[in-house]
Amino acid sequence: MLDSNADSPKSTLEALEERLRRGISQSRLSGGVRTLARFVRHSRLYRWFTAEPEPDVIVIDLRETYTVGPFIRLLDRCLEGLSDAAGTSKTAGAVSRLDAAFRVRPLQVVGLAMIAAVLVSLLVSVALGQLGTALLVAHAAFVLVSLLGLRSERTLEEITETRGWTVLATAFEPPEPPERR
Repeated sequence: MLDSNADSPKSTLEALEERLRRGISQSRLSGGVRTLARFVRHSRLYRWFTAEPEPDVIVIDLRETYTVGPFIRLLDRCLEGLSDAAGTSKTAGAVSRLDAAFRVRPLQVVGLAMIAAVLVSLLVSVALGQLGTALLVAHAAFVLVSLLGLRSERTLEEITETRGWTVLATAFEPPEPPERR
């Protein structure tokens, strides 16, 4: 009597899958990837990046150093003078209005800035004679993305409550300082 399972499509697929797995695991490409992964895992740079942090973190106040301290003090003095002049400055007023517009419709502000940047880039490319098809397509793609931003009605507060913003914020926020003993 014939075994009906021996010639079934399922057993044929399982046999094919097993042969593919064996072939892939024994291939040169797979061996090269395994070797490369082993080299990376044993490299000093990888071990340095993945090492556990030291339990005692040393904090250095750069204002107290001889090399950077004078530059920071100079920068502090310049910023104090700028903050005093900011009350009557037209530039500070324009920046304040831009900040208010950004808080109300951030994607529209970024969209307008991107369109302006793309137009400047396009003009520079034409002036230098380096405008090719790929560059023109890239400019067009940036303009389309900018136009999508111009259609947005979201406020900055609404954007910061989205899941994408939360993921970005957690990816770029600094780690918590170690606990004091």
